Amino acid sequence: MRVAGAVVVIAVLGGGEGGDLARRFAAAGAKGLLVADLRPGVAEDLAAELDRPGCPVVGVSGDAHQPSDIAALVATAAKHLGPIDLFAVAGPHGERVVSLDELPDHLDPLAELLALVGEAIGEVVPPQRQSVSPSAARTAVR
Repeated sequence: MRVAGAVVVIAVLGGGEGGDLARRFAAAGAKGLLVADLRPGVAEDLAAELDRPGCPVVGVSGDAHQPSDIAALVATAAKHLGPIDLFAVAGPHGERVVSLDELPDHLDPLAELLALVGEAIGEVVPPQRQSVSPSAARTAVR
C-alpha cells in the first residue's frame, strides 16, 4: 500500500484513537489527511497540530457508522484535498486501512466504499461493542 503522495481519510470510532495513525500517515509522506472523530473538537485539534505545507490536514466531527456522514467525509476530502486514495478506520481494538484502488470501476464508488467501511468497522470493533442504530433497535424489539 503506497502512502507517499496519498490523500487519506481516517474515521475514528468511539473508543478509537486516530492521532497516532494520522502521525504515521503524515510521516510516511501522505499528500493530505482528513480526520473524522465522533468527539467534538478532537479531530479539529489534531488537524491544527499536524497541518503543514505539503500535507494539509482537515479535522471534522463525523460518525463512520452513518452513510450520510461517510458521504460528507468523501465530499469534504475531495473539496479540500483531492480524490481519496486510502480510507482508514481506527476503533477501540485496532485499525484497518482500505485502498480505494480496490474499488471496481463498474460499481458506484460511494456504495462500494460504504461496504468496505462497514467491513472495516466490523474488523476493528467486536460485534458486541458495535453501535446499534435506533431504527435497528426498534426493529429488533418488534
